[in-house]
Amino acid sequence: MMAIAGCLTYEFQVTLPVMASQGLHAGSAGFGFMTAMMGIGAVVGGLYVAGRGKTGLRPLVLASTGFAIAMALAALSPSLAIELIAMALVGAGSVMFMSTGNSTLQLTSAPEMRGRVMSLWFVAFQGSTPIGGPIIGVVMGAFGARAGLGLGAVTVGLVALGGLAALRGHVGAGRRAEAAPNPA
Repeated sequence: MMAIAGCLTYEFQVTLPVMASQGLHAGSAGFGFMTAMMGIGAVVGGLYVAGRGKTGLRPLVLASTGFAIAMALAALSPSLAIELIAMALVGAGSVMFMSTGNSTLQLTSAPEMRGRVMSLWFVAFQGSTPIGGPIIGVVMGAFGARAGLGLGAVTVGLVALGGLAALRGHVGAGRRAEAAPNPA
């Protein structure tokens, strides 16, 4: 989930300056306010996840769904004022998705494998963004400033659908195991 989202959704260093200058015609001041609102949202999202204390696939699917909706709102915002609200939601959704995935992996991996698992997590996240940056740049060059955030929204939405499919597979497998007769 993180490798795909990291590649095409976490490209804010590429998408936000272009959105501020070309999509909203707000210039560097607009860009500064957008990143500030994203930071405020990130703090609120981090505190929410820490206070809630739930990990697992279901909270991860919920976080990625909320993140996708926030990204779509940011891509479609007609004015800077609405974009600022959307960016606060993007910041919250981003951190909620990252923190939930990170803590789920740490709490479910075997202690002797935790370092290896977390290094793969880091590579999936940070290692995929250099691949996605040029892709997002080409998409925005061809389709406009909003297309970068829009592609990020679609990408994390597909990640949420994949997580939902996996969640339903786990639920279905659990029900089949309960319904199976006990051979003993």
